[in-house]
Amino acid sequence: MSNSKINTGMVRNIDVGIIQFGESYLKSADGFGTSSTRTPLSPSSDFTTSIIKDVPDSIFRAVLLVHWDNILGPRIHHVWTIDGSPNLSSSDLRCITGQVLSSEICRDVDSNFVDFKFFNLTHKEIIVPAFVFCAKGSYGLGIHSLAVVLSQSELQLYLEIHELLQRCFQRLAYKIRVILDTKVQNPSDSMDKIGLYLSDSIRFISALKKQSLAENVLLSSTAFCPDHVLEFDFLSQCIASHLMTFGRSFITGETADRINLVIHTLSLFNTVSERRCSLPINPQHPWPYHHDIYLQGFIKHVKDPIENCLPMTEILCSKYPTTVIDVSTRVVKQTLSYNEHIIHSFETLQSELISIQNGQFENVVVFDRELYPSSAYPDTLVQNFLSEMFQLPESCEVRMAFITQFHRLLYKKAECLIEQIKVESDSARNPMKASQMKKIRQDLLLNAEGDFRIIVALAEKLKPGIYCFLLGDRRVDRTVQTNVEIL
Repeated sequence: MSNSKINTGMVRNIDVGIIQFGESYLKSADGFGTSSTRTPLSPSSDFTTSIIKDVPDSIFRAVLLVHWDNILGPRIHHVWTIDGSPNLSSSDLRCITGQVLSSEICRDVDSNFVDFKFFNLTHKEIIVPAFVFCAKGSYGLGIHSLAVVLSQSELQLYLEIHELLQRCFQRLAYKIRVILDTKVQNPSDSMDKIGLYLSDSIRFISALKKQSLAENVLLSSTAFCPDHVLEFDFLSQCIASHLMTFGRSFITGETADRINLVIHTLSLFNTVSERRCSLPINPQHPWPYHHDIYLQGFIKHVKDPIENCLPMTEILCSKYPTTVIDVSTRVVKQTLSYNEHIIHSFETLQSELISIQNGQFENVVVFDRELYPSSAYPDTLVQNFLSEMFQLPESCEVRMAFITQFHRLLYKKAECLIEQIKVESDSARNPMKASQMKKIRQDLLLNAEGDFRIIVALAEKLKPGIYCFLLGDRRVDRTVQTNVEIL
């Protein structure tokens, strides 16, 4: 049995294929910011790195693309570091790589699903949301994972933006599957394309740390303050439609002040974590609309119709439908209701992947979708709420307490609706009859279609699946929308 010494501190046992690393070698190879890009696992475990710049106050430390090698085990394919964030050591990289691919050896490589895993590595002072999927690279079909590395100190913020981050990186994982499967002459081109998508998401999510809506929105910045005036009917339509679309709205107008007034007003009907995923408009640094954001604004030109400024790809890729509000023309519209939106969302995501596969990374084919006026669903809950609100004293504390109480009332009605549906349908084992549904709506005082859809939207958040169980037949929406003029 022969031994040979390579470099300083590294011993290779040629006969049995064992490589031992001495302390001096590990010190020289520690960290991927040095001239050597090799991990201490073996000299063949090379990986490439990229730097994402222009991310102030980033909550991310790095993003890793790793894969399972049938000979070497977990391996790093590429690492994106954040400019200004501390680099991860080689021991951190080994730990993350092993964790995100642990117990994945038996995964079906033909599966198209993207699974989510979360690791709280307290001994490394990092948290790692990971997205596991199968993709075909230059080395064949195998298991991959996109690991997002954040500092332990960002755990509370992560919990508030968890749903947004998960949806964002799941969409990115599907794009990576297609890009890796697409044959390119230079493999680095694939990483560059992935880096472009990744940098946009990292910049946007990092901006939520300091630029999102505060946990406690001041009433003085909303339409419920006497210093600001919005027409009663317009305000009522905005709030009702906002609640029907699960608290998600896209507000456009000619001035940032009027847009932010509507954004702050509607944010009072969102939870704290939903406000964290909302951005008021900043004229000096406007952000493009991002899918699954709750509230965001856009300044449009005076003569532009509302349809010309809509980011339909991002709107359709969101989990829930969206209310579209034009402050300048007082127009309030909605995308299709949730039971139809999920179908169009799937079609849009599929179309996006087909475009990437064909080499079109920017221009994604989006099917034409009509917007429906929110007035198609008359309501009484919001109308009565506003009538009583403006009769109260102008004291901020009194009106804020009344808003909180109204929010509780809506959620209590949603909880009652869920319980009654369980009883009447035998826990969803039997379809609801029209007579049963009519009785439930009468008991909960939800005779108006708008009132019913507001409560069903809140119930869907509490009990996913109840919306499609009650309104799954798309003919329901077509009947309501009949003879409604579409602008």
